[in-house]
Amino acid sequence: MAVPINQSDNLNLVNTTQMKNLSKFAFLAVSALALAASANAAYVNGDLIAGFTGGSTDVIFDLGQASALFPGETWTISLTSQTDFGIIGAQTAGKHIFATAFDQTENGWVQDGQYQTARGNILSLAGGGLVAGTSATPLATDSTSWTFQTAQPAGTPGNTFQNNYFNPNVPLAATAYLFDNVSGTTTPVGGFQYDAGSSTLTFQPAPEPGTYALLGLGGVIALAFRRKSVKA
Repeated sequence: MAVPINQSDNLNLVNTTQMKNLSKFAFLAVSALALAASANAAYVNGDLIAGFTGGSTDVIFDLGQASALFPGETWTISLTSQTDFGIIGAQTAGKHIFATAFDQTENGWVQDGQYQTARGNILSLAGGGLVAGTSATPLATDSTSWTFQTAQPAGTPGNTFQNNYFNPNVPLAATAYLFDNVSGTTTPVGGFQYDAGSSTLTFQPAPEPGTYALLGLGGVIALAFRRKSVKA
C-alpha cells in the first residue's frame, strides 16, 4: 500500500535541497573571493622594495616602479629601531634585478639562471602583498621579513636573496647605491639616502657617463695646475 506523502514533507525536502545549493554557492563565492584576493596580493612587476632591518621588526615599503624614479623623489617612511636598509626589485622583461650596494664600484650582474631564484626571493617579501606607497612590518624572524631574505649572518643556509645574489643593505646613515643588473651587465641607477630627522628616503640619479668623464677631466686639470703651482 502506498504511503501518502505529506505536503509539508515535500516542502521540507525542497527547502533542504535549496539550503544545500545555497551553501554550495556560498562556498564557491567565498573561494572565488579568496582566489581573487590571493591574485591581487602579488608583487608588482618592476616595483622597487625598500627594507629596513636591525630591530625586532622590519619595515618593508613599496617605492613603486623603478622606471618611474625621478631626481629628488622622496618617500616618508617612519622607523623605530631599524639600523640598516637596502632596496631590491625585479623586472621580468629583460630579466632585470635591481639591488643596492655599499659603494659605486660594487655590482651583482645576473648570471645565467640566477634571475628566477632571485626574483622568487623578492616575491616572498611581506607575503607579496604590497603595492606602491604601502608598507608592512613583519617580525624579523618571519619567513617573509626583510631580515630573513637579506640580512642574516654570513653563512646562514637557505634559499634567500642574500645567498642567491648578495646582501643589499647599508648602514642607515650611508648612501645605498642602486644598480640595474642584467646578464653580464650592471648599470648604476642612483643613490638612496635616509634622513632620520624627517623620516624621509630620497633618491638622486647617478650622473651620466659623460658627467663622470668631465669629473675625471676636472680632477686631472686640477692636479696638473697644482703641480705647476708647486714648481713655480
